[in-house]
Amino acid sequence: MIRNGGRVRRVPLNPNDLLTEGAAIRLAGDNVIGCETDGASVLLGDAATVIIADPRDGLDVSGVWNSRRFHLHGPFVNDVGVRLFGHPPNSPGWSWSWSRRPEARPVHLLTRLPEGCVYLGVGKPGQAGYTNGCLDYAALTIEPELTPELLDRVRPPAEPETLPNLDWLTCMTASPLEALTRFVEGWIPEAGQDLGDFAAAPWDVPEPLAVFYRLARHRPALLGVQNRLRPPHAWREAHDGLIAFGDENQGGFTWLFDPSRPDPEVWIDQDGYEPRREHQPMSGFLLQFALYEAMMNAPYKALRTDLAAEYVDTLAAALTPVLWEPWRWPNDSTRFYVASGVIAETTDQCHGNTSVWVGAVHRSVLRPLGRLGIPWTKFDG
Repeated sequence: MIRNGGRVRRVPLNPNDLLTEGAAIRLAGDNVIGCETDGASVLLGDAATVIIADPRDGLDVSGVWNSRRFHLHGPFVNDVGVRLFGHPPNSPGWSWSWSRRPEARPVHLLTRLPEGCVYLGVGKPGQAGYTNGCLDYAALTIEPELTPELLDRVRPPAEPETLPNLDWLTCMTASPLEALTRFVEGWIPEAGQDLGDFAAAPWDVPEPLAVFYRLARHRPALLGVQNRLRPPHAWREAHDGLIAFGDENQGGFTWLFDPSRPDPEVWIDQDGYEPRREHQPMSGFLLQFALYEAMMNAPYKALRTDLAAEYVDTLAAALTPVLWEPWRWPNDSTRFYVASGVIAETTDQCHGNTSVWVGAVHRSVLRPLGRLGIPWTKFDG
C-alpha cells in the first residue's frame, strides 16, 4: 500500500513479490478467521482469503503442486469450504450443479520462505473432496501460471531415494509372468489391506490369473483404478463357454477368457460387435493391464490429449518402448514406453493427433520430459 495525501492506494501484487508475513495477513482485511493445516495457513477475512504455504512437497501436504495447481489437505472448518465452494454437501438446498458459485473475494496464494512470503498469484477453486460433509481436500488453479524459476523457488526440487528398475523388460518374451511379478513388486507397494484368497469360483483359475491375484492380495489397486478385473467369485459365464472377468470403466465392454486353456486368449466383448481378441494371451495381457493401471494410479502425471506427431516422436525417443503389439484399450493403437519410475502410453486419436499420458512414482523423473518442448496440458514435474 502507498499512502498519498491521507488516502491509501493499493498497489497490485505480482508473482514473485516479497511481503512480510504481517503484510500477507493484512491482505485478508478485517475480522480474520485462521485455520491451520499440514503445510499451510488459511486466513479468511472481509476482503479476501489468504493462503500461506510452506515450501514443502508431499502427496498429502498442502502447498504448490505444480505450476498450475495448489492443493489443500484438511480437514477444514466449515467456513473454509463455504468460502471456497459455496454450500457444503448435505446442507438444505445444496446442489453441486447450481449452488456452487464464484466467491467475489479473491484467494491470494503465497509461500513462506526465510526472506519473507513470496506472492504466487490468485487461486481459483476447482476440485473439492468432502468427508461426512466436511471439506478435507481442495485443488485451486494458480493464475497466472508459475514460471519454472518461481516454481523451483517455492517448491524446491528433490531427488528420490530409490526408483523401480526396468529389469522386468528383459524377461517379457521368455516369461511374461516373471516380468509381471518383477514389475508389480517394483512399482506397486503392498498396502495394509488383505483381500484374502481369490477362490470360490466354479472354474479353475488359470495360472496367469492365479499369479496376478496372489500379487493383488495385498495390493488392491492392482485390480484396477481405471478399469477393473473381477475376483473369481464375481466371474460370470458370458457365451460360448467364455468367462467375463474384467470390465471397462464405463461399462462399454467386458473382457472374456476360455477357462479350459492354461494361458488363454483374452477377448473384448462389446454389445453390437463381434468379440475382438487381444494381441497377447492372458499372461501378456495382465502385464499390459498392470502397466496401464499403475500409470493411471501414479501420483505424478504429465498429459496431453491432442499431441502432434513430431512431439510424439520426441517423447518416444526419450523413453524405452515396450515392444509388444498394441493393447486394445482404449483402441487398437495403445503403446507403452517406460523409464526408471516412468510409464507412458500413446493412443491415436481420430483427428490425427495422439493422446499421451505419463505416470511417475516421483516428480523428479518427470523433469527431463519437461525439457523436450512438449506443450503439456498437465505437468507435475
